[in-house]
Amino acid sequence: MQENPNHANAVFLFGYIVLIGLIFWMAWPFLTSIIFALILAGVFHPLKTFLEHKTNSPILASAGICLLIVVSVFVPLVFLVFKLSQESYALYQYLLADLTEERLQELIFQSEYGKTIISKVFDLTGIQINLTYLKELIIDAAKVGSSYLLETLNAWIANIFIFLLHFFIMLVVIFAVLANDDNIKRFLLDFSPLPDEEEEMMIEKFNQMNYVTLVGNGLGGIIQGVLAGVAFFFVGIDSYMLWSTVMIILAFIPLLGISLVYIPACLYLLAIGEIWGSVIIFFYCTAISLIVENWFKPRFVGKRVKIDSTLVFLSIVGGMSVFGIAGIFYGPLIVSVFLTFVSLYHKKYTQLEDYY
Repeated sequence: MQENPNHANAVFLFGYIVLIGLIFWMAWPFLTSIIFALILAGVFHPLKTFLEHKTNSPILASAGICLLIVVSVFVPLVFLVFKLSQESYALYQYLLADLTEERLQELIFQSEYGKTIISKVFDLTGIQINLTYLKELIIDAAKVGSSYLLETLNAWIANIFIFLLHFFIMLVVIFAVLANDDNIKRFLLDFSPLPDEEEEMMIEKFNQMNYVTLVGNGLGGIIQGVLAGVAFFFVGIDSYMLWSTVMIILAFIPLLGISLVYIPACLYLLAIGEIWGSVIIFFYCTAISLIVENWFKPRFVGKRVKIDSTLVFLSIVGGMSVFGIAGIFYGPLIVSVFLTFVSLYHKKYTQLEDYY
């Protein structure tokens, strides 16, 4: 009986698609860990190459990178989670127990500046000044933020074994990718139907955007968050470590960044009569933000990725709306790959259309 080539091809293609679907199904619970592993592997690949030249062993070099990630990321992260959990709980308890109407009167209305600002705000909204209402408004707004963070951190602590499993899987993937980078790269190039040079371009853009997002923005965020947190500490703002961490995360967002924290802090200090503290925080944090965003990042990142800051901002916001906090990384990566596809289309496929 003679086989039908079309029938055999159809069966093979069906089985191929089913197997790919099953692979993704099995990997889906750990997809975030795998993606972050690929991101970190791309970022640390130059260091791995350097260590491999020194040790003449890709295994030792890859193991050294994994150890570095554990020491520099995992241990500080665990400490930070517990510390932030304590500060969030303390803030939550303060709002419940100590923020009385008398305390609110003392904080806000002890100066003419605070009273004038609050009066203007309430006049614009058409609401009469009422300490009870104002107290409820502040407590409700602050409780939403602090309780959400507290619940999130406690969920991490409660699911510590799940977190450890995901972190372990991430390390295994990082080690495998770094130790077998040439073979894995060759497999991925063969797996895709696109020409090798186009796939090489996408991999290069992927690694470049990872470098910008994780290393450039990460270091810039740490600088801004830590220095702003020091200022918060000296002007007497409570939970300065909590706000410093929040600013490190928000610093990944272009255009707005740490201003989402320090501007409300300035208004709070102004309302309670700490005029000099408000002025110092405003100009000091603004200067830090401008220096990091307009001098440090361009010099550190260089000409690796040329994407408009507004587009990066929209990609981060859109990514966070879909993927949560991981969208800070996913959004720019998706946009970078999309722009690469657009570039390839204009370079190659529009020429084919003109030819036909």
